[in-house]
Amino acid sequence: MSMINDALKRAKQTQQENPPPTPPLQFRPVEPTQEGHPRSPLIIVGAVLGLTLAVALGGSLIWVMAQQRASSLQAEARTVTEPVPADPPPAPLREEPAVPAITPEEPMTNALPAVAELKLQGIFFNPRRPSAVVNGKTVYVGDRVSGFHVFAITPATVTLGTANQTNVLSLSE
Repeated sequence: MSMINDALKRAKQTQQENPPPTPPLQFRPVEPTQEGHPRSPLIIVGAVLGLTLAVALGGSLIWVMAQQRASSLQAEARTVTEPVPADPPPAPLREEPAVPAITPEEPMTNALPAVAELKLQGIFFNPRRPSAVVNGKTVYVGDRVSGFHVFAITPATVTLGTANQTNVLSLSE
């Protein structure tokens, strides 16, 4: 193994002492046949025309879309000569259960009687349109269920309310 290493070292020293000669560089003038390709100006003109056409089409598309947004709906006023049908008779009012009188033996509270039993059965939370199942009905924010308006739905709670009462329902574990 040492013989191989010695031979490699001697070859490296020989190369460093006697580097191979580099051939002289020859410069010559450019010949007339080596000019640029004759189609290169045509490619540049085509690219400029294509880019101009794309910009013009894009601008006209934006202009058309802006015009469509700016246009307003046309409304036409007309008189109706037909008789307007009478409103249906109002539905009979639902009788509310009587509130029991408070006797001196009962403590006084500000609690209102519950309108309906509310049971939260599930929440399907999607940030864009959350929903929940209350009393077996799928509800969204703004819906009504059992006389209550759905105010908010979060991943854990549903907020329902009326003019006098607010209920926050949560899932029981």
